[in-house]
Amino acid sequence: MAGEGVGGAGGLELAAPVIFLLGPTASGKSRLAMAVARTTGAEICSVDAFQIYRGLDIGTAKPSAMARTEIRHHLLDLVEPEQPFTAADYLRSAGAVLEDLRKRSQGAIWVGGTGLYHKVLAEGLARAPGTDVKVAAELEARSTAELVEEIRRVDPEWSGQADLQNRRRLIRALAVWRQTARKMSSWQREETVAGPLAGAPTFALVPDLDVLAAVIRTRVAGMIQDGWAEEVRRLRGRAGWRGCPGGRAIGYREIELVVAGRLGREEASDKIMVATRAYAKRQLTWLKRVPNLMVIEGKPGQSLPATGVEKLAKALAG
Repeated sequence: MAGEGVGGAGGLELAAPVIFLLGPTASGKSRLAMAVARTTGAEICSVDAFQIYRGLDIGTAKPSAMARTEIRHHLLDLVEPEQPFTAADYLRSAGAVLEDLRKRSQGAIWVGGTGLYHKVLAEGLARAPGTDVKVAAELEARSTAELVEEIRRVDPEWSGQADLQNRRRLIRALAVWRQTARKMSSWQREETVAGPLAGAPTFALVPDLDVLAAVIRTRVAGMIQDGWAEEVRRLRGRAGWRGCPGGRAIGYREIELVVAGRLGREEASDKIMVATRAYAKRQLTWLKRVPNLMVIEGKPGQSLPATGVEKLAKALAG
């Protein structure tokens, strides 16, 4: 977790339009983005915290090799699962992509559902110092409930707006407090570098959670059928896999238990479904707070909304 300090990605002047397409997991945003990219010639940039890991393909719903051959994708497969990767790392990588897009006058759709990555692109990143390894280790040893209790006590402003089930963000905020005796909310309010995509048109798929839950169940079953267990079997043979950052992605722990013969596939599917639905609910809550959000109507798992394709294509046309 070291190196959370700010890199220089802000303030780029873009020579071609870019838009955000956000949404909860399984909402159909990747499918919609592909349709728009085919229509406009745009490229696709991932705003996903786990698709950056190599080898985590099925469980993260990473775009297929065929899709990536057809449409150029960015910010996938950046690091190995064992490597820490912070929001600052993402911002630096995104800055390099933005510079490349600018040089080529190339439009792009920034697609995903990781709220923190969208935040650093649209709003910027606080200049708080990097997290000390020893401090992070001390905080990692504590339960999520203990971390939540402490952050609510020391920084009610930050905790009132954050996803308190996200351990990485909890640990980061508490580490900043312990190292600097200054609240994360203070750093964010007073010392934030502007985001490189501030003001970019922001669209989102915001489906009903009950409808989405049915799609999630089907999707999880499909992932297991497509070889998720085989993917995890390869990963768990790697040195350093156990407890690594990539292994925190939803579902990988449950599938690892299946591979080890300690959990049945149906029970694992149910557990992954519950965890994914809870995550989608948190994503929908986050989306309600995104300013100037333009909602694209449509139901996940059904035909692409033609009006949505048209709206996004028009936004990319400037």
